[in-house]
Order: sequence, then structure tokens, then C-alpha cells
Amino acid sequence: MTAWTSITAPDTEAAAANSRRRELLPAGSLGSLGPVLDRLAGIRAGASPLAPDRVALVVFAGDHGIAFAGVSAYPPAATARRIVDLAAGLGPVASLASDAGVVVRAIDVAVRGDLSGSAVDVSHHVRTACGRIDMQDALSAEDLEKSFAAGVAMADAEVDGGADLLIGAVCGVGVSTPTAALVSAVTGIEPVDATTRGSGIDDAGWIAKCEAVRDARFRARDCYGDASDLLRVAGGPDLAALTGFIAQAAARRTAVLVDDVPSALAAVLANRLAPGTDAYVIAADTVPERTYARLLQLLGVSAISAHQIGLGSGTGALLAVPLIRSAARLVDGIGEGGAAERSEHAIDAWDAELL
Repeated sequence: MTAWTSITAPDTEAAAANSRRRELLPAGSLGSLGPVLDRLAGIRAGASPLAPDRVALVVFAGDHGIAFAGVSAYPPAATARRIVDLAAGLGPVASLASDAGVVVRAIDVAVRGDLSGSAVDVSHHVRTACGRIDMQDALSAEDLEKSFAAGVAMADAEVDGGADLLIGAVCGVGVSTPTAALVSAVTGIEPVDATTRGSGIDDAGWIAKCEAVRDARFRARDCYGDASDLLRVAGGPDLAALTGFIAQAAARRTAVLVDDVPSALAAVLANRLAPGTDAYVIAADTVPERTYARLLQLLGVSAISAHQIGLGSGTGALLAVPLIRSAARLVDGIGEGGAAERSEHAIDAWDAELL
């Protein structure tokens, strides 16, 4: 079984030093971004400059057997088209990544069909799709390990390649169904409350999805205390690979942006497998799904923005990258013109609610 060594905590002195540096700005400057930059400074152990240089988005694509149960607004074949387009630089995700100066890696872990002629990385292919989770396990123990290994390998490859900020995401028709089942198991939220409209399904589709989530959670009832078993029984190769990716990024002292329910769930599961991972997770955005807030509570983080983009595959995080870069560059430049003069009435912080 994949095992992570204990996760080294971020450098609290570096985070505190960055906080003191920000005190040279007017009180309240940078708003909610200030603590995020302090967190990033601690993760990077005071490395200078603070602004991320190379950011990489890694998208794990996989098909799900449950997609044939009518739980999605899209046909199962759409997974292959999406990941092929992304690898070719086409579509909204690729466009946002290009604008943000983010490197994109499209990884096939369980896509149906032959993608060898595309730009998709097929070297980590684990299997063709996964089991229909309301009736059978998503993965075998061997496939689960291969999926974890795919995530670990990609985290190592990107960090070794110079990435200092990572984004992890999944791409697969029907992925919100196993995600809902796992969220229900992890948080205790009832299956019907954990099940959303996902890709935009009608009442009949939502009812079918609720039934699948209910049955998958019941099948996983003996796994609640084991993140690996949960992924094996009710998850999938893409979710397992993303979980391994986030855990390994933390092991390599590299921050990871999450921005939707699957990525936040993977971060929660990664923290169970490798305690301390949560300290390396930054929430980039919110989404219009009620379970997301609960997952962020478990991670102990708040989202940078509330755009609720909802396009998936890292789009919310991609929009946050320029914001983080610009704010970090501002902090990097503090003091270049000499210390700002301040009067005896100056304060370092204030509460707008209390005045």
C-alpha cells in the first residue's frame, strides 16, 4: 500500500515574517489574501520571491461505470473528447490556463478508447473505466495502488520540473456521483443532501443519482474509517490519483489549489492518508454546492473568492492564479522604496465591523 512519510509542517516563522512584512502596508490591505500569502510563505519556507513562478494544472481523466445509469447531462463518451481537447489546448479550461500562464497536464487514468494518437499522457493508464459503484467496487486493490502511484508520479514530476504551485483536478462524466457518495461517507451528510444536480440533470436523473449515491454509500459502510478503502469501493481511479497527487505535493512542500467538490474531497482524503496535508491546501473559489463548505471546514480553510465558476477541471483555481501572483509580487516589493513613514496614530489591523 502507498505510504507517505509524515508531512513536514510549513515554516511558521516564515509565515510570521511575511505577516510582519505586510504590516508596512496600510491596515487591512490585501483583505483575505493576506493570510493566504502568509500561508504560502510558510509553505515555501520563506523562499524569495514569494510570487509563484511556475504553476501547473494536472487533470486526471477517468470514465465511470455509473455514468451509464443516467446520472449525468452528458453521454459517457464525452470524457474522452474533453481530455483530448484539453491536451490539444482547446476549450475554456485550456484558454484560462493560457491566460494565467499555467502549464496543463492531461492524464488518462481510466478513459475508454484509444487516446494514443492524442496529446493526452497515457503512460499512467490504470484500466478502462471503473466499476459501477452502486453494484460493484470501483477498483481492485491493485488498481487503487496504480492510481495512487499515478498521482504521486505526477506531483513528483511537476515539482522536480520547477513547479512552485499546483492545481489538481479531475475530468470524467459522472464523477460527481462517486464524489457525492464519498462526501456522504466522510461527512455524515445524508446521501440525498450530498447529491446535487451536478452537470445539470432533470428530476429523473437526480433521483437515479440519489439512488446510486445511497447504494454506493451503503456498500462502503465498512470503510468509513479507511480513506483507501473508500476510494476503492465507492471512488474511482481519477479521484484516487488526485488524492495521491495532493498528498505527495504536501510531502514535497508544495501548495495545492482546490476549487470544487472533487478536489476538496480528494484533499480531505489525502489528509487522512497523510496527516498534515491540509496545511498545504489553499481554496481558490467556492461552488454552488452545499457540500463544498463542509469539506472546507474539515480542511480548516476559507476560499479566496466566491465567483462560483462551476466549470470544473480547475477553472476556479486558474482564475485565482493571477490574483495570487499579483498580490505576492506586491508583498515582494514592500520596502523597495524605503520604509513608509507612519504617525503615532497608525495601527496594524482593524475590524471593519467594530470600527
